[in-house]
Amino acid sequence: MCLGCGRRAPQHELLRFTAVPLDGALVVVRDHDGRMGGRGLYTCASRDCVQQAIERRGFARGARGRVTVDAGLVDEMGDGQAVSG
Repeated sequence: MCLGCGRRAPQHELLRFTAVPLDGALVVVRDHDGRMGGRGLYTCASRDCVQQAIERRGFARGARGRVTVDAGLVDEMGDGQAVSG
C-alpha cells in the first residue's frame, strides 16, 4: 500500500524505501534493489506520492517510529512525474 495516497498495489509496482540507522537516528532511504534490511516502506512511483508520504508522516507510521527524511529524497527522483522502480 502506498504511504502517500493509500492506493493498494502489488509491491513490484511500488517504490521501496527503508529506514536505516545513521548517527543515532532512523533515516529514510530508497531501496533500489529491494535487498536492504528493515521494514519496507512503499509509495507509488510518483513524486507526488513520495511528497505526500513525507508531509503526512506516512514514512514514520510505516517505520513504526520517528524517522528523518532527507529533503533531497524527492529531488533525487528526477524531473519527471513518474519514476521507474
